[in-house]
Amino acid sequence: MKTTKLALLTVLAGALISPAEITKAADVQSSGYAPLRTQAEKMGAVITWDSDDKSAAVKLKNGIVGTFTVGEKTYRLAGQTGEADREIKMVGGNLYLPAKLLATLETENSKYTDPKDAVPTYKVTPTAETEAVEDGDDAADDPAIWLNPADPEKSRLVATNKGGGILVYDLQGKQLQNYKVGKMNNVDIRYGFTLGGKKIDIAGATNRTNNTVDIFAIDGVSGTLTNVVGQPIKSSMKEVYGFSLYHSLKTDKFYALVLGKEGEFEQYELTDNGNGKIAGKLVRQFKLATQSEGMVADDEYGTVYIAEEDHAIWKYDAEPDGSSEPLRRVDVADGRRLQDDIEGLTLYYGKDGKGYLMASSQGNSSYAIYERQGDNAYISNFTINASPTVDGTSVTDGIDVLGYGLGKDFPHGIFVVQDDENLQNGKKLNQNFKMVPWEQIAKGARIPLTIDDGINPRELVNRSTK
Repeated sequence: MKTTKLALLTVLAGALISPAEITKAADVQSSGYAPLRTQAEKMGAVITWDSDDKSAAVKLKNGIVGTFTVGEKTYRLAGQTGEADREIKMVGGNLYLPAKLLATLETENSKYTDPKDAVPTYKVTPTAETEAVEDGDDAADDPAIWLNPADPEKSRLVATNKGGGILVYDLQGKQLQNYKVGKMNNVDIRYGFTLGGKKIDIAGATNRTNNTVDIFAIDGVSGTLTNVVGQPIKSSMKEVYGFSLYHSLKTDKFYALVLGKEGEFEQYELTDNGNGKIAGKLVRQFKLATQSEGMVADDEYGTVYIAEEDHAIWKYDAEPDGSSEPLRRVDVADGRRLQDDIEGLTLYYGKDGKGYLMASSQGNSSYAIYERQGDNAYISNFTINASPTVDGTSVTDGIDVLGYGLGKDFPHGIFVVQDDENLQNGKKLNQNFKMVPWEQIAKGARIPLTIDDGINPRELVNRSTK
């Protein structure tokens, strides 16, 4: 989901108003309201205005974000939804908040004032990019990295085009295949699925044209895709959206995990139907509170992370008999480390069960890093800025990472991200995907991250204690 582009809040900048409006403003203030602009200036906050929604987004000095809409009592602040005692008003070009709501805003502004509370953020640059997708507007969405077992340098990027296809690129970004199978949203890859007595690699994706989960066999030499679904795996949710594959190392079973735009979650067990095709059986479902898309499963620990776009990252049990209640909340989209929408999620597998959970924070065009193990302790954020040959990224959707040596261009692994605004010599092209060598991300952090470039995704270890 893309955030609405916001114009500067010139409407709240104190334009000349008539005497009647001045009187009305005074009446509003005397009834327990106060102008947001005045208070925001005192707090050192930045305000932007969305003329379509008639709402003001406030970013406090400490990074916390709030959104307040004219005529509404409901508001969002620090990643939470709240309700004021009275509706928010617009008078004479100025937004007025109820006094109690302003007090709540000031309380949030008083947090994280110690310099040690600042969110650590650093910059990296891409070294390669894919060719642009053929469709315009918001089309490119989600990438997945396939490791070539014989020649890692010939590994492939499998990516989705919401305009109508699933794409395959080489590591130089050249498009090799374009499968026009529908409006594909999210994609993921797993290794070693047994079909017809042979082990194959599979890619799965949500198809919004047919409201199905599509599964493809990946050719072990060329990386080309072949649809291997027998009876269509059709979801009961209104519209399929987020997606992840999960290989249970406890049972050796494979699952397709699906999210819907209204927070629905469905889990399908994937099996050989006996005729050389894959069947999908619904084995679990539950619902999150609001729209969710980003999702990634940790095969070693038997967990799955879900990004509820406007609110938080949640950690769940990935097994089909797991609870519908989360194991924990990893982080909240309060505007500091994560700013809504929270979009893509991915995992860097490190040695001995270590590694990193990574999230695309679309609202501030950055990427948050957490420990993969334990309670997912926060580590840092980074942004992707322009290099001499490749532009940077902004408002990212899907991401993927692989900590494995992929030849001379990516000797320690690769981080791949969707880019909302693909620029070339100042000209805007259709969207595409950018590639960053893992060592840039690892070495840029204030405490360097692990570089484990030999963790083969075909050789993961069951670390679940359940």
